Amino acid sequence: MKYVSFMKDGSKRFGILEGDRVFEVDSLEEKEPKGSSYKLSELVLHAPVPQREIICTLTNSPKMVGVDSKEKARELLFSPKFFIKLSWTIIGPYDTVISPKSGIRPEVEIAVVTKKKLKNSTPAEARDAVLGYTVFNDVTAPNEFKKDWYKAFRRDPNDGKVKEMTVRGNHFRNKNRDTFSPMGPWLVTQDELTDPYGLRMRSQINDEVIQEGSSDELVFSIEEILTELSKILTLPKYSIVSTGTIGYFGAEDPSEFKPKNCEGTMIAEVDKIGKIVNKVVVEQST
Repeated sequence: MKYVSFMKDGSKRFGILEGDRVFEVDSLEEKEPKGSSYKLSELVLHAPVPQREIICTLTNSPKMVGVDSKEKARELLFSPKFFIKLSWTIIGPYDTVISPKSGIRPEVEIAVVTKKKLKNSTPAEARDAVLGYTVFNDVTAPNEFKKDWYKAFRRDPNDGKVKEMTVRGNHFRNKNRDTFSPMGPWLVTQDELTDPYGLRMRSQINDEVIQEGSSDELVFSIEEILTELSKILTLPKYSIVSTGTIGYFGAEDPSEFKPKNCEGTMIAEVDKIGKIVNKVVVEQST
């Protein structure tokens, strides 16, 4: 089953996609469409998720930590790492992304929406709590990250001495900007997509392929990610959790990869889930 979201009469609504028609439902999880139906081509799709914060998994592929094997990556990472993207950065699968003049890059990911509350869950409980999957482009402005770095006196772990050091700050200016969370085009439920692994993942800007790989590259599985989060805090029903991106082509340090061009069209796609296409424009000076 595929859920979509769209605007009708000034309000956000959900529907079930069947062929080229959308049948309106009252909420996610409703399986028997009882409302009006529309041609998909007549609707402007929105992100098929509730309007809430996105818990993003950071650095979840070997290439993003500079190694080739998942085993070595797990050794370096120890456990899943997270950051937050704010709810009002979410846009739809065909909306426009606004880039700062310093440029942006795509980060193709699979986002999960939960259908149950999770707290101290087992992997089996975490898997059972997944409502469905959607394509998420964790748009990033890598040149903005250094604006959140700062200097402070810290103890150097190498020699134990307190000295002035550069501290990498939180992922905020590079991640939390208007339009930086495109999602869609639909939410594919677990009964339709029973195995989210081995799926081809790809991103590009205009004709340049930026990323191409597989969801098999993810160091920590979806079950491990949800289980770890549920140990930290209670995950409410309809939580949005992204699972991390794959590596980039031709980058010595993939985590700092900067594309040559960012204006035009940005695409993120995952096999069996979908493809989102967003126009990119550079913000104007104020």
